Amino acid sequence: MNIAIGGRQPLALNISTATTQKPSRSLLSMHAHRSRHLARLFFILLAPVISSAHAGILQHGKVQLICHRTANRDMPENTLESLALAARMGCNIVEIDIRKTADGQLVLNHDDFLERLTGGMGSVELTSYDELQLLDTGAWMGQRFTGMHIPRFEEAVQIAREQGIGLYLDIKTKGIAPRLLEILEREGMLERVVFGGEWEDVPALYPNANHDAVAYIHPGCNAAQVAALQRRGKFVVANFSANAYEMNLDAMREAVAAGVDALNVDYPRLGADAVGRPVETRLAELARMASAGSVPARLAAIRELSHFTGFPTQEVFTRLLRDPDDRISRAAAVALVIARPATPTQVYIDAASAPEKTARRNAVWALGISGAPATSLLLSLLHDNDPDVLKEALLALSRCPGQAPAGSLLPFLASDVPSVRAAAALALARHQPQIAATAVMDLLRHDEEQASREHDGQLHSGNHQLTPEQIRPIVEAYREQMKLIQALASLPPEDALPPLASQAFRPVADYSQLTAVVAGYQLWDRIAASPALAMQALRSTNVEVADRAEWVLVKAGTSVLPQLRQALPSSDPASRARIIRILGWQGDRKALPLLHKLQESDPQNKLLLAWAIQKIEVLHPWTN
Repeated sequence: MNIAIGGRQPLALNISTATTQKPSRSLLSMHAHRSRHLARLFFILLAPVISSAHAGILQHGKVQLICHRTANRDMPENTLESLALAARMGCNIVEIDIRKTADGQLVLNHDDFLERLTGGMGSVELTSYDELQLLDTGAWMGQRFTGMHIPRFEEAVQIAREQGIGLYLDIKTKGIAPRLLEILEREGMLERVVFGGEWEDVPALYPNANHDAVAYIHPGCNAAQVAALQRRGKFVVANFSANAYEMNLDAMREAVAAGVDALNVDYPRLGADAVGRPVETRLAELARMASAGSVPARLAAIRELSHFTGFPTQEVFTRLLRDPDDRISRAAAVALVIARPATPTQVYIDAASAPEKTARRNAVWALGISGAPATSLLLSLLHDNDPDVLKEALLALSRCPGQAPAGSLLPFLASDVPSVRAAAALALARHQPQIAATAVMDLLRHDEEQASREHDGQLHSGNHQLTPEQIRPIVEAYREQMKLIQALASLPPEDALPPLASQAFRPVADYSQLTAVVAGYQLWDRIAASPALAMQALRSTNVEVADRAEWVLVKAGTSVLPQLRQALPSSDPASRARIIRILGWQGDRKALPLLHKLQESDPQNKLLLAWAIQKIEVLHPWTN
């Protein structure tokens, strides 16, 4: 962390030369040179660092922890996860580095090189934010951190506000003060930050920025020297970052004993121990809260404990996995699944044979959600007496690799429990797709026919007010049908398209009508293989079916346009209007000659043709 004096480079001074006056540029240069040869005590004078308005950040009375570049020795630096972990380990102020991307977004990044932290190459400042989001910024530090991304500055500010910490802003790009201050003010954090780096344009916009002096000292300073600095109004920070003392716990304790106001650390866990607020004490308290008390309080404790990445918490969650309350057990399972590094699969395998049904149910869920190779175990659990365990085992089979025979899965399509039927359909689609293409569609048709009969019966009864008892099976059937559509969608393309199209383009007025809508969405990325399926539906006398077919073709992309252009001249009146609209919405430039020609021969659609032509020309101004 480099904290500047009035926007200049940091100054390292021997204690005998320390002064509260601003040195000149030449003096700055001279002492910066001398500092490289000093062997013992150094400290950095900070000119404006904090005003009285910032009293909530630098507090006297207890030794504070300042974390350099988020928890960079525990998790990938300058990520939201690393920032939050630093706060959870007890840091009061966390430094982040800020740069501006090519498209003007403020993001967290230290050295501007994509090579070190991502799989990309080049400069952060010459790359758009959207492109940065395509790059993983966690895997460079280990496989366990795969999936992290470079965050926006405002996301970091929100995390800091939620965690109740201050931020040291090491500004790397010049001229970003207006945008930066706007974000801080909007998030209510303007008085909870210290500015550093390229912050020269901040004071003109925010005069209260950085007014009080802070002295950064190297390890080895004694109590008398610390007291002397404090009498001169300095907030004294012992620096344990980027030097040979980063992991020297004894030196940290000596600095605390000498009376410093804060430790600046790269290892927050060590710093927390040195200042007498060990992280382990917090972990023990959270474990106690997770084990007893009200369910909401226990759930909150489990969730908080799960975010202490890299700490030995697996045993706590494994024990809670066997809790008789399913909510507690599931929360523990979630904590085990999101752990970094990944929880060993054996933990779930052992719990899947536990006497507690909550442990079996949620261990099986964990096996499935993590895609563990546990097909044999899951097949054995299909004989479990608990329907929820059975459902989770079938659902896990739909997510896990391996081979499950059709004979083990097909019987469950006839279960009396809708959720079991739905999970079985998903598992069958995963392991036996050709059989599932027929079996799942048959089940879906059966459910829809039953929904139609019940709907007609309700209309004929004259009683249009449903009771909760009548609503419950309708809701269960709806949830099952959503999963049946997902099962069909998971089939290979050639097997998925026909049943999805038949679902999307069927006229329906009963409780199952949403399956048609969802099936239509699933056609967006599939209909290009056979546009005729949707083009036929354009002629439907059912307006909802024709509307759905039209929008499917609008969303299908350019690959369907040649067939639409070919069909337009000979189309019937109803479908012609819809095809014209599709060509217009898609901005089909190649259709312009045909549309102009039709203006002369189709007076009935003259206005619509003019609309489509205008839409296309607006989307392609360079062709005019």
